Amino acid sequence: MLLGGIISRHAERLAAPVQPPLVVSEATPHDEYTTWRLFTGDGRLVMNSHGASEASMLPPGFATIGGARVYTEATPDRRYVISVAEPAGHRGHTVLPTLVRLLGPLFGLVVLALVLIPILLRKGFAPLSKLRAEIARRGGGNLAPLALGPLPDELAAIRDVVDQLLGRVRRALEAERNFSANAAHEMRTPVAVAMAQAQLLAAQAAPGSPMQRDAAQMAAGLARLAARLEKLLQLARAESVATLRRDPVDLLVPLQLLVEEFAAQPGVGTRLHFDDGGLPDLIVAADLDAVAIALRNLIENALRHGPADGIVDISVLPDGAVRVVNGGPVTSRERLEALPARFASRPEQGSGLGLSIVRMIAEQLGGDLNLRSPADGREDGFEAILRFASGAGPRAIAGH
Repeated sequence: MLLGGIISRHAERLAAPVQPPLVVSEATPHDEYTTWRLFTGDGRLVMNSHGASEASMLPPGFATIGGARVYTEATPDRRYVISVAEPAGHRGHTVLPTLVRLLGPLFGLVVLALVLIPILLRKGFAPLSKLRAEIARRGGGNLAPLALGPLPDELAAIRDVVDQLLGRVRRALEAERNFSANAAHEMRTPVAVAMAQAQLLAAQAAPGSPMQRDAAQMAAGLARLAARLEKLLQLARAESVATLRRDPVDLLVPLQLLVEEFAAQPGVGTRLHFDDGGLPDLIVAADLDAVAIALRNLIENALRHGPADGIVDISVLPDGAVRVVNGGPVTSRERLEALPARFASRPEQGSGLGLSIVRMIAEQLGGDLNLRSPADGREDGFEAILRFASGAGPRAIAGH
């Protein structure tokens, strides 16, 4: 292109008789980065740029002369030959500006991408994070459909499938609970009738006779069965999230009533020590019946598993906690972790459902159950801490 342009612009000059070489320059003399020379086919210099070398014509191809890189090329008809020279230092001088002009905008784009991509990703993945957070905050008993607003089509499909799965699990659990509750409820009356007949038979039998002993053992066994059925009904209620209310409940009221009720039972009497800590009330957001069931089970466990003549301390602490502590040997950590499981106790020690019911109620109401052994401030004994959620912040009750 360079050779063709020169020949076309200076055709008249090239066609003229032999003259001195023409120096082509549109400016005053200056140092040229790239220079050129135009020769005729026989090697006569006819034209050159300002600052061009005075060396003779070179053969076609690349060559190095005087520290400059030279390229020589002839026209197809071999009438003219052009040589273009570039100083060796020119390339280094032009590389940096070229890189700046080329990489500057690219660097700006990279910086802009680094700033915008995280923002756009967070915005794009916000619905996914919302879905993940909703699933993560669910407790084991919360099987209600996911409460989410509009979602992208891809996530909406996942949400719908999860809701369908939760629905199937919920219906299966409800069927199991209904069966347990209905079975326990239907058996209460015949068990009560059988126990009354066994007690009547024991009362009519001669004192000390084998019949009286057998009738008494039968009545005791039926009483344990009746207690087990009652626990099953309590467990079915505890597992039913939909039936549990979230009303303001003063825990001191059911605690006081339960202490008075248990104190009136034979063999309990003065074993229960209750200290309200001088608090006027202890308000939590809970279901009153469920709270009473939980506290009753904690106190029953303390009386049953502690020493026969041991003291059971129920105290309300200044920080809003209620402790129920009983004596007894230290329980291992492994045993403590297993106690809230269903049927963790041996049959002769109880139904094995008490602490399981307590933990289930606490979880359904947004609280938790913690067990300790030895009890705080003692070298022996057992302590359980039951916490419920409160609208004014966490308020704790401890019990066993």
